[in-house]
Amino acid sequence: MPALMLDAMQVAAASAGVAAASLTGFGLRHAPQRGWRWWMGSVWLAALGGALASLLPPPAQPADAAALLARFAAEMLLLQWPLTLLIGLRRFHARDALPLHASVDFGLLLLALPVLALAFAATPAQAPWVAAAAGTGALLYAALVALGTPAGHASPPLQALAAAQCLLAFLPLSALFAPGAEDPFAVRAVAAALGVLVAAFVVLTMVGQRTEQQLRDSRRRLRTLANMDALTQVPNRRHFHELATLALRRDLPGSAVLLMFDLDHFKGINDRFGHAAGDRALTLVSGSMLEHLRAEDVPGRLGGDEFALLLRGAGVPAAIAVASRIVQAVQRHAVLDELPPLTLSFGVVRVAGHESLAHALRRADQALFEAKRQGRNCAVSAEGDEDSPVFSESQRLGLSAA
Repeated sequence: MPALMLDAMQVAAASAGVAAASLTGFGLRHAPQRGWRWWMGSVWLAALGGALASLLPPPAQPADAAALLARFAAEMLLLQWPLTLLIGLRRFHARDALPLHASVDFGLLLLALPVLALAFAATPAQAPWVAAAAGTGALLYAALVALGTPAGHASPPLQALAAAQCLLAFLPLSALFAPGAEDPFAVRAVAAALGVLVAAFVVLTMVGQRTEQQLRDSRRRLRTLANMDALTQVPNRRHFHELATLALRRDLPGSAVLLMFDLDHFKGINDRFGHAAGDRALTLVSGSMLEHLRAEDVPGRLGGDEFALLLRGAGVPAAIAVASRIVQAVQRHAVLDELPPLTLSFGVVRVAGHESLAHALRRADQALFEAKRQGRNCAVSAEGDEDSPVFSESQRLGLSAA
């Protein structure tokens, strides 16, 4: 074997060992990923095969059984890495359904053992080429599986790994044209080390991408928990203020109507039927409200049994019609949900031009208080200033509670 090729094998083996150690250190510092153990086994075994190959300059025909056994072990260690790496990738991408099945990967890996053993026992001189052909087949198989991942699931790192495996699959053929290099063993050892380096980079990239996606998902869930009321699944008081204020800034002045409403005698429901029934009633109210909203409207739970609703591009008569439909849905669902008869009271105001949301909410609260004073189960609209409001006559909604 030329000294230059021997040096290349030693450098490649050392590089593969460094890549394997780096990958292992990364795995120990981070949360374990599915398939990680298979990746570790793949790169460490390939690095070990490269090291063994660099320490065992093979003659054309090994002279004794010990040399044959060492050569066979090195060939198997170099052969296994694309298949064991693929098994780990299947576990990592469990939801993406890579083509074929892991049983095929295991089958090919187990088939290589007797094939190579028979080749080394029967024709030692030709065994390196049998191993090279098997290695080429394993690389092409792994690459085709990665490239066959369904559209939308194949990540760029996975495609890069498949492209590298396709190139490395045919690298041992260069031994046919290299002067004085009649044996592809050394070239295979260098190719395996290059493959391990690419695999380590791809694995770290995929894990980094997944970790980043998990962090984004966690932040999204935290934002949802911070912005949404857990029970009723509508924006909480703070988030309602944010959304409604933004909507009022974008819309034409005076084009929105604000409703504030609550359940009549809600404390009595809790006292008589229990807090579980009260929670079901609140969920029923929020669901009925969402059922009758447009995409641009803004609902919210202000606290307790009190809700708010900003109807954009609507007038007071339309808002009272929406309130009536909400009450009808609440009373219809209450019967199905085995709840006591439920009624709602509404305070309705048109948001004046350049009026703040906080000011409009105070006026709607005044109208809601007036609806309570006029007998509940009704809607009352308010006009004028907060200091001197003008209330409309109450409009009955749905059925009266028994």
